Amino acid sequence: MNLKQYILTGILCMSLVFPSVGYVYAASPADNSLSIEQALEKAYKTNPDLRKAALNVEKAEIIRNDAADRVKWIPTEGMVMPTYQQVVNGYQQAEIGYQTAKKVENSARDGITCGVVSAYSSAVTNYNNMELARIKLGDAKLQLTMSSVARAVGTLSDFDYEKAQVGVKHLEEGYELSKAKYEGSISKLRSLLNENANWKPDLNSRPILAQYNRNELGIEIARGLSESRIVWSAEAQLKIEESQQYLVIPGQPFELQNLNLELAQVDYEKSKRDTRATIEELYYILDTMEGQIAVAEKAYLTASKDVQIAQLRYDLGLIARADLSTVQAAEQNARLSLENARATLAQYKAQYAYLTAQQVYSADDWN
Repeated sequence: MNLKQYILTGILCMSLVFPSVGYVYAASPADNSLSIEQALEKAYKTNPDLRKAALNVEKAEIIRNDAADRVKWIPTEGMVMPTYQQVVNGYQQAEIGYQTAKKVENSARDGITCGVVSAYSSAVTNYNNMELARIKLGDAKLQLTMSSVARAVGTLSDFDYEKAQVGVKHLEEGYELSKAKYEGSISKLRSLLNENANWKPDLNSRPILAQYNRNELGIEIARGLSESRIVWSAEAQLKIEESQQYLVIPGQPFELQNLNLELAQVDYEKSKRDTRATIEELYYILDTMEGQIAVAEKAYLTASKDVQIAQLRYDLGLIARADLSTVQAAEQNARLSLENARATLAQYKAQYAYLTAQQVYSADDWN
């Protein structure tokens, strides 16, 4: 056996015994583990929106009660006097403000839940993308090492080797980009949970939902139009403007009152139109994601079977370790792609449920 044959045999042996690329999560310290339940509890405790909403209800109630006391006073000129009508209108507006503040308080918790679920789901997706980039980079570096030996014995041209080097460099850049995106999603989660800049959690919850049961689209739209925060906020402003139509407001032309009413009507109609469009868009996105999950589940099942077959062939000495690693990487890719599809569904579900005043988070959707 000449020297070149000896080296080529060495390359073959290397492919049989070279350790495969690691396909496991690079976990953070155990004490930094964070489930989605823990994230929600942290947000409820630290987010000021809940306290602010409660304080606004108290404030609106005080204003409403004070306005009610003023209504009890009847001027000697009678209740038809413009001054008294303004007092009555002040009470009407205060009552509208109080009812609106209570609705805001009731929806504040759901708003926080939606934000946390969306941020957590996005972070899971970006982490998986980072892992996929790491796996591809590791596999490319392994191939580059083998290519280096092949070039040394003359079985690979310098051009092909340099091309492989460029490919590795591009994968390194892609990996760094995916890390930056993951750090960005953690930064958003960090802000929602009021954590310090050095906080780096290990997100140990993963989505498992495959479907989101909804009513027929028309029913969902009707519910959304009656429950959407955007709609009832615009409706409250419209009621305020309507209550002022028959008042004589000092220093304000009657034409301006009509214009304010018309603007409020336009805003109200626009809020309903925009809400309808958003519900329809999310409804069909949810359908699409359910279809993608079904496809991804089949792909992962196929990839898992391929690994079983490849492992058996490797144990029998029929394929090289590098070939087994390639099949394992494909399985990991399929698993993470499935997980990403589920995380995206969880994210859109939270947004849709918040918009239509339904249950934003369910523990059954995560493990």
